[in-house]
Amino acid sequence: MLIMKTFLEWSTDRLTQAGIDSPRIEAEVLLAGALGFCREEIYRRPERILNEDEKSISRDFVDRRAHREPVAHILGYREFWSLDFKITSDVLIPRPETETLIETLLKLQAEAKAEVQAEVSPGQARRLLDIGTGSGIIAVVAAREIPDCRVTATDLSPDALVVARENADTHDVSDQINFIQGDLFAEVPETLYDFIVSNPPYIETKRLPDLMPDVRNFEPTAALDGGVDGLDFYRRIISKASDYLKEGGGLVFEIGETQAEAVSRLLCAEDKYETVNVTKDYSGYDRVVSARKRTNG
Repeated sequence: MLIMKTFLEWSTDRLTQAGIDSPRIEAEVLLAGALGFCREEIYRRPERILNEDEKSISRDFVDRRAHREPVAHILGYREFWSLDFKITSDVLIPRPETETLIETLLKLQAEAKAEVQAEVSPGQARRLLDIGTGSGIIAVVAAREIPDCRVTATDLSPDALVVARENADTHDVSDQINFIQGDLFAEVPETLYDFIVSNPPYIETKRLPDLMPDVRNFEPTAALDGGVDGLDFYRRIISKASDYLKEGGGLVFEIGETQAEAVSRLLCAEDKYETVNVTKDYSGYDRVVSARKRTNG
């Protein structure tokens, strides 16, 4: 006979020995996921007896995590913006820091709406281009949060787009998002967007072997590798984005915590952008760089 409390103590010890940073929390998350209920149930019913199937699944989850497989891959989903998103090894696992990108986008959208409110017809769609959509978290949240938003979401990986489409279906925004397979702007329709957003690969190639095994061995390298200096995708996007933005339209990037100055310089050097701003995440690190396309005025 094995009760939840005893299993949780064993799994916490197992994850501690494996070098997991938050072993107790992760043990609770994995047990709750294996049993199909919320973490609070563990505290309400610590003496609950696990049946043989539950023990087998729970032990498998702990063993996989002890071998550094990410929790999101084990459970098959990750929470972002208080929504559950399907996650596979074909996409980058959403990080809490990316919510700063969403918050910045929504702030810029509110400011832009206020500026042109008198000129915008009721129900007029706001067009957004999400480059490198991955699991689709940015596209889905934007479609849910911005009224009358129409999103074009691109990714080079067809497998990533399968995941993104499923997440759009799950959250009832499929009719608002046009998913396109292609390299950055390659297959994007010739139209002008109110915003272009991207969380591109930004890790320096030489740093990839130094990443935690959870990331290095399980997440797609193509979603991590930003080239020699980590800036390859920023250069490529910045050089073309103005061709796809309306005057005054916003360009919003997630960045690595040391890249704000470099990305800001790239924007200023292009001489097609203004109002370059850096936004910090909740840990106090530079996380988002945004700018607007220059207007004729």
